Order: sequence, then structure tokens, then C-alpha cells
Amino acid sequence: MIPRISKGTSAYGALAYDHGPGRRDEHTNPHKVAGNVPGRTWRDRAKAIDQHGQTARPEVVKPLHRTSLRVSEADRKLTDREWKQVANEYIERMGFDKCPWEATRHADDHIHITVNRVQWDGKLANTSHDYAKAQAASRHIEKAHGLEDASRKFKRERPQISKGEKESAERRQVTPEREQLRDKLARAERASNGTRASYEQKLTEHGVEFRANVSKTTGRVSGYSYGLDGHTASPKGEQQRPQEQVWFKGSQLGRDYSWNKTQERLTEQQRSSEVNRETDRPATPRTPPASMPERQPATSNRDRSSEDVGQPMTREQARKEAARRAAERQPRSLPATARTNQPTAQPTGQGRPSPMTQGNEQQRPMTREQAQEEAARRAAERQREQERNRDQDKGRGR
Repeated sequence: MIPRISKGTSAYGALAYDHGPGRRDEHTNPHKVAGNVPGRTWRDRAKAIDQHGQTARPEVVKPLHRTSLRVSEADRKLTDREWKQVANEYIERMGFDKCPWEATRHADDHIHITVNRVQWDGKLANTSHDYAKAQAASRHIEKAHGLEDASRKFKRERPQISKGEKESAERRQVTPEREQLRDKLARAERASNGTRASYEQKLTEHGVEFRANVSKTTGRVSGYSYGLDGHTASPKGEQQRPQEQVWFKGSQLGRDYSWNKTQERLTEQQRSSEVNRETDRPATPRTPPASMPERQPATSNRDRSSEDVGQPMTREQARKEAARRAAERQPRSLPATARTNQPTAQPTGQGRPSPMTQGNEQQRPMTREQAQEEAARRAAERQREQERNRDQDKGRGR
């Protein structure tokens, strides 16, 4: 059994991935197989897991501990009941039995276990050396359920360290370079996000020299050679030549260090990283705005001359706009008396300046609503003036 561990912040994001279709629609029949958090749906349980951590220990940035437990290709297909036993044994061996957790199955060969490290009593579960603990728990589960021992298979596929390598390491009082490389490669692989660039960056950070064997025809990587930083030696039988970097092909370190096997694990690691990003999302989905802004009625092309960008007009602009609109509504010809009896400046009430004196005021910006009110008021005044002029004409005609 192979455990893969990742850390995150949100159980909601993790369970959303577990119960979703997957990145490539590969998930089939996602369902809960074990756990200790009540709730009718996965959303209810995820919110409860997140809420517990946020309430009990809000200072913990990444309380989520995620493990993917996968059986070997040679193992039989486990039932939901067996996966439940596996999950409970793993939780107990890892020391998570006092934490809120849930195990989800969406494939035949693996489950995902989501744990909030904040225990029910508010204390934090100890996750020191969790990778070693996970390996030990996996060995126990394999033995208890009659599954293949992944560690034995892994050891069988490792080439034996030669007698000369052991003696050289003993003289220098160091671990054999091949063993050091295996350990550093495993650490770099776990620390990467699954991409080739990230893997190479982590190799450099762990003091591993590398060179990729790239096909000249296809441009694809066919393998890697690795070396420890500073591990050099003269070519065999040519002691007079300068020392060169000592390289090991991946296959010389073990079958599991070949590029094909490494690439498979990196792909799985990339999926785990994607799940980790999902768990970093907020615990609850965002809510849409309460209401959409009210739609404004459309205006004609001519009306848009002063309102096309919704900016306020000055009083002078409003006066000209009102005069233009009023002129459009006026008759083409008026009686002579109407033209001679133009209105004089009159108070308009409520301290508002008259049309005759308004143009001399300081240019102050007006909003669109104020401009419309001003235009309507002026149009009404002109209408009343026209009616008075008509009444005067009728009186003179008598």
C-alpha cells in the first residue's frame, strides 16, 4: 500500500474534489466509506470539519492533513467494508482518532482521508515524522489484510551496493552515495508539486546534480542521471586525469528511480497538489451580490450629447440643453406680441435663481437627475408664458 500525504486549509475544497468528477472525469461513484463527523451530505460534513478548526484554533493556518492510500496493481479489489477497516486502522496508527476526519472513495484502487489536525478537545495532533508513520501504518495494513508489501518490492528492485562502495564510504565515514541519492531523490519528489520544473528545482535544493537524457529526434526525456554535489572521482584506470562528477543513472539506483516510474509518481503528486490548491479555497462558496443595479432607460442619440458618459453637467450646459429642448417643442411662428413680450427676470421661488441671472453664476456641476429636473422646470415655465401670451392676444382681439 502506497501512502501520499499533502497539507491544506479547507475540508470543503478537499471533499469537493473527492466527490466531484475529477480533473479528467475519472471519478466513479464518489461516496463516504468511513469517518466520525455527522452530516447528511458531504457539504454539511465539510463545513462542520472547517468550522471546528476555525472555532477551536483559528491561528492554525493549514490544519488539514490529507492522505491518499493506494493498493498495488497486483492486489485484489477491496470492498467498502474493507476500505472502512483500512481507514480506521490508518487513523489510529497515525494518532488522528481524536480528530474530525472522513474517508472518501471514488475509484477501485484508492481512498482519500481528510483530517483536521485540531482535535475535538482543541489540541493539535502530533504530525512529526508523519511520512515515516504513514509507511509504518501501511506495512501494518498490508499484513493485516493480506496485501502486497510495497516496501519489500521496492527493496528487491534496488541494485545492491557494491563492496567497494561500502568500503569507500566506511573509510570516509559517510553513507554510501547511492543511498544518499535515493533518500534525496525521494525528498525532492515529495517536496515538488509534480511538474518537471519543480522536481528539478527541488533536486538542486537538496544538493543533487542532474542531467536529462533528451532524444534528439522527439525532444522527449528518456531518463535522468544523478550525482551528489561534490562527489567526484577520476575515471577508472586513469588516475592522472582530473576528477569528474560521478553520475548514476536512475536505473542504477533502482527500478523505481527510472524516469517512467518517477514520472508516474510525479503525475500523482501533481494531482495531490491540485487537490491541495482546492483545499486552500474558502470554506464556504461565495455568494452573489444581493441585487443587480437597476437598468436605466435608453436615450436617443441626440439626448446622449450631454449624458453619454453619465457625467454631471455644468449649469451653463444644463441651461443650453433646456433651451434646445424647449425650442424643439415651440411652434415655428409666434404672434408679434408674443415675441415682443419676452419675460423679464422673475423670482422662481425657494431661493432658486431666475433664468436671466443663472448664466452669471459660478459654473457648478449638476447630476443627470438635477439637469433633467431643471430642463422640465424651464419647459413648464415657457409653456405657462406661451399660454399667457395667447390669452393677451385674445384680449386685444376683442
